[in-house]
Amino acid sequence: MKKLRVGAMLVLGLLLVSTTVVFGSIGDKLEGHWSRDFIDRSFLTYYFPYLARNDFERFEPDEGILESEFSTSVASLFKDNGYSIPILALDTELNREEMVRFLGQSLEEIGVTGTKKIGLPFKDVNTMDSNSIELLRLLYEYKIIMGNSDSTFRPKEKLSQAEAIIILQRVKGVLGQMENIPFKTLGVVQSFNNQEGIVTIQDEDKILVTITKQFPTPGYFMAVNKIVRQRNGFRVYFDINPPRPDSLQLQVITYKTITIEMERDKLGDPPYNFILDGYNKIRQKEVL
Repeated sequence: MKKLRVGAMLVLGLLLVSTTVVFGSIGDKLEGHWSRDFIDRSFLTYYFPYLARNDFERFEPDEGILESEFSTSVASLFKDNGYSIPILALDTELNREEMVRFLGQSLEEIGVTGTKKIGLPFKDVNTMDSNSIELLRLLYEYKIIMGNSDSTFRPKEKLSQAEAIIILQRVKGVLGQMENIPFKTLGVVQSFNNQEGIVTIQDEDKILVTITKQFPTPGYFMAVNKIVRQRNGFRVYFDINPPRPDSLQLQVITYKTITIEMERDKLGDPPYNFILDGYNKIRQKEVL
């Protein structure tokens, strides 16, 4: 027991020393920099590990960040919040306009929408196309982008590492505030003779949604992770896992039907449009 205790204390001591060295190193690089009091160092370490390796050897707050690395960080944050987005493959430095397009489109894809009525204070965005300006408006409305003190955005300027980290910290706050709709899973039924579809049943205070999905074998697992309110309806996020590769499965088309229940007052007034994440083209039927 004494040996184990000494070993544990030694490991703890090494961890403490390591942590001190790591954050001491980044402290030196941020000394006197405008971002010093804004960067969450634990967030940086977790979502930008390529900058944190070897005592933050690659971290230079004013240097640029690669498209592939920034998109990987964004995808990691989205994944931790239950969303899946593609990753950019280019190993070139990202500029601010390119960041707006990638990040804005990613947020729109998961249902983050703006009013489109808010004005932009930037006087140098006339070189941006109309779609990029609308995405910038979205990021500005959610306070993800603040701009510079001289009312400029500088769209062609490289996105610095410090800016990338702070922007993603703000995105984390937006993702955390997205409205999840509470629901209860009533059951999952398996059958071999059915068809894909969604059936919505309304009563006075409950909404029942029955979703049927086709699978190639009986061994698939299907559940609903969450339901999020979007501009054009309610997106249903699934947890679908295939059978183990070494398991023996009948090669027969199988249907899984899951029924979920929600409080009507949480959804608002009808009609109710449920969008299946990854499975948006199946028939939807509403029963009053």
